[in-house]
Amino acid sequence: MTDFFVIGDEYMVLGFGLVGIPGVEIDSSERLLDELNKAVKQSYRIIMVSDRFTGPIQKELEEIIVKMDFPLVIEIPDRFGAREGKKSMKEILKSSLGFSV
Repeated sequence: MTDFFVIGDEYMVLGFGLVGIPGVEIDSSERLLDELNKAVKQSYRIIMVSDRFTGPIQKELEEIIVKMDFPLVIEIPDRFGAREGKKSMKEILKSSLGFSV
């Protein structure tokens, strides 16, 4: 089993799937929450979720994240870019890697 899993729209899931990362397509915040609850019970180490769907469920998402050491849940922007007030993928990578990609 892979260490990574992605939850997002069809393009996000397709893109990550091209590099071998499995995922599930969602179309709403409620579906994201359902799929996230399923995914955290698996043996994934990192779960990436589309930040486009996290706004309405931010409180529930934070409760899930705080309760466990693993998996690490990361909100990432989709093809439309970062949600207002969130970091872009370029900023996320720069802060993680220490340099621009």
